[in-house]
Amino acid sequence: MSRIFLLLSLLFSGQALSAGTDKAPPAFNLSRGEGKAVFVDFTKATYSVSYNVKTRSASARTEVQFNVVDAGFPIFDLVPEISKIWLDGELVSSASLTLPDSASKVRYIKKAVATGKHTMVIENSLSKNVSFSSGKSVKSAYWMSDLSDRRYLEQYLPTNLEFDQYKMELKISVVGSDLEHRIYSNGSVTELSRNNFEVVTPDYFTASSFFFHLTPVGAFKELKTVFTSIDGRKLPIEIYSSSSNLSSFKKKTLSTLRELEADYGPFPHQKIVIYGAGSGGMEYCGATMTSLWALSHELTHSYFARGIMPARGNAGWVDEAIASWRDDGYPQANRSRLNRTRMAGHSIYRRTTDRAAYSSGAKFMAYLDGKFENQGGLKKFLKEFKDTRLFDPFLTGEFEKALEQYFNTSLKEDFATYIYGASGIEQASEEKLKGLENPYHPKLSQSELFNLL
Repeated sequence: MSRIFLLLSLLFSGQALSAGTDKAPPAFNLSRGEGKAVFVDFTKATYSVSYNVKTRSASARTEVQFNVVDAGFPIFDLVPEISKIWLDGELVSSASLTLPDSASKVRYIKKAVATGKHTMVIENSLSKNVSFSSGKSVKSAYWMSDLSDRRYLEQYLPTNLEFDQYKMELKISVVGSDLEHRIYSNGSVTELSRNNFEVVTPDYFTASSFFFHLTPVGAFKELKTVFTSIDGRKLPIEIYSSSSNLSSFKKKTLSTLRELEADYGPFPHQKIVIYGAGSGGMEYCGATMTSLWALSHELTHSYFARGIMPARGNAGWVDEAIASWRDDGYPQANRSRLNRTRMAGHSIYRRTTDRAAYSSGAKFMAYLDGKFENQGGLKKFLKEFKDTRLFDPFLTGEFEKALEQYFNTSLKEDFATYIYGASGIEQASEEKLKGLENPYHPKLSQSELFNLL
């Protein structure tokens, strides 16, 4: 009996260790025969971030607990330079690393580790989207984008790639300021004392989930209300903006939430935070920075993108295609309107969304809706997919398989032709899209992002 218990314990231990890496890209060999770089499973990250108004500097100390399933050199990411890094209490070094196919860059710890649990501690400075005002206050935000490489949380703090989910705890302090500050976030915010905060996120958050905006109190106009979900929950809504049209944001938020819940069921998150920035548009879990015009599109992403979550860049087309199909009024299309693309046919290490998702992807959703009209249409499937795969990062292959099982038919030829690029792509359309700016997610310059602080 004790031997059986031991075997079961080892089995479930292995399952627990692999749970956070089953959607990771494959490990790969480093150059010069150094060994193998491996993706790991973050289980918890504790960030201590200090903004010193007097010295006009910001710094972070991060402790990450992670599991290693495949022995090797652990991969993580952080764009700012690292001051110091420790692994299991030992001072070590890290280096930048180009992923296979030159798909992106990451960092790795320059020490091989065995399977099991480990801890790394990292110190780094922050400067991106941080603004100090005349020695009195600070503004800081973790703006993100899925259309440009390495534009998630790694711009600011150490994180894993988008396949991984983990709990985040942040200790935020503003030092040297007499002015009171506040934080807008989709995490749970607690003011521990004046200008000292704790922010805790759910354990299903990924590198693309977290919304964070630190400002002096009174910098924005605010409106708070409550939305009663169809499941009975009272969801707090917080809208803030420097403009005066908060009531317009409220009206559109409530009407969009009613629409989305009627189509796809209860809102997936516990709160709603909306920054009426007047420009741009980016989705987070239950939060968005958006214009009024793009608001409904961004709220749709709380279901598809930050509810049903892509595990890699090659799955990012799905949510943009769904949201754009919705923006178009849920039309139907026949095969003749489709474009041959490789939206999910890029390197498996790709981390960004193919821009063809907005146009060609939306047409593909319209095609599926027409194809399966007699079986209830695509929206009925999407609700089922949301209910069964909520907060479970998915790959395009899993989306395809779920469609085939739901409608009891093969879609292999359709996906091969229009999604994976197996039959070639329409080069003219792809070249045109490279420089095309999507109206819902316009590419803002660093100066424009800075001005939104």
